[in-house]
Amino acid sequence: MKKKYLILAALSLLATTACQDKTEDHDHDHEAEAAAEAHAHEGEAAHGEIVLSPERAKEAGVEVATINPGRFSAAVRTSGVLSPAGSGSATIASRTAGILAWSGGTPVPGQRVGEKEVMARISAGGMGEGDAVTRAAIAYEAAKTEYDRARALLEDKIISQREFTAIEADYRTALNAYQGSTADGAADGVAVSSPLSGYIVDVLKNEGDYVAAGEAIATVSADSRLRLVADLPEKYAGLRNSISGANFRLMYDDATLSLSGSEGRPVSVGRSVTAGTAYIPVTFEFSNRDGLMPGSYVEVWLLTESRDGVIAVPETALTEEQGEYFVYVQLDAECYKKVPVTVGGRNGVNVEILSGLAGGENVVVKGAYQVRLSSASVIPGHTHNH
Repeated sequence: MKKKYLILAALSLLATTACQDKTEDHDHDHEAEAAAEAHAHEGEAAHGEIVLSPERAKEAGVEVATINPGRFSAAVRTSGVLSPAGSGSATIASRTAGILAWSGGTPVPGQRVGEKEVMARISAGGMGEGDAVTRAAIAYEAAKTEYDRARALLEDKIISQREFTAIEADYRTALNAYQGSTADGAADGVAVSSPLSGYIVDVLKNEGDYVAAGEAIATVSADSRLRLVADLPEKYAGLRNSISGANFRLMYDDATLSLSGSEGRPVSVGRSVTAGTAYIPVTFEFSNRDGLMPGSYVEVWLLTESRDGVIAVPETALTEEQGEYFVYVQLDAECYKKVPVTVGGRNGVNVEILSGLAGGENVVVKGAYQVRLSSASVIPGHTHNH
């Protein structure tokens, strides 16, 4: 009987050991399968391609360009402000005392006005029409004399351009008042006209207000030419003589505007740091072709040295995910691949690519996020002829 029990115990132990071995083998096989599957998925993610039909790409505004090494301008990123250029602003004032009556209602800031457009009339307030004309004529003659004198002084560089601009604005205002006082309809009040085309910057008087002789009623600014005054940080003072242009962007707009050629050369670069700041003013002048408004604050990239043989892509080609940057390369008519890149310098228009692209790739330069949204259509292991 004892021998029988020993035999049964031995058989039970063998069965248990075999079960454990089988279970371990099964677990090992399961782990191997999971590892293989993970490895396969990892390969699929690495080699997966994004499918976007040409029709959908066109609808999404996707544009592709071949990226080759070329010339790239480094830049200093800073801020600036737009202002009227030269004699691009003036004061609308009356040389006659009286009651203000706006023509067509009180103007508002931003309202466009034409040169010599009658903005208001000033009732003489008991003064005879002849007295008003006489006063306007006297003021005009005095302003003209001062203007002629200032012009000669400017040529001899005795006065600054800023001083001359102020004298010229007074002259134009006086001329406008005199012409308005002698024009038809002056009996209804002395006309006050805008000395230049532009838009109203500020309205200083209300309908029915009493206006003293020479008192300003509004300011007007021309926007045909503008100045961009950028703040170059003091630590980049050594680059102030190498500035070759500027790219800038309005704070409320994604479009970047570029100043190049004759407009890209600064008209002045400060030789000292502006009092109370750590910046050196850099000034550009340019034709206002985009309806920009003086007084607007802008983000600025001051272009400095240029280098050849640099691979760069437009800002619109980059996408960012958790601090890493990517571009999308077109492989064929409907397949794209997400490529990680390392970025270098930026100039507001283009971004230097330090690694990730070798040159010659067809890169999505517009609509990159639309391609990104199509990444759900990844086809692992998709094969085609490149």
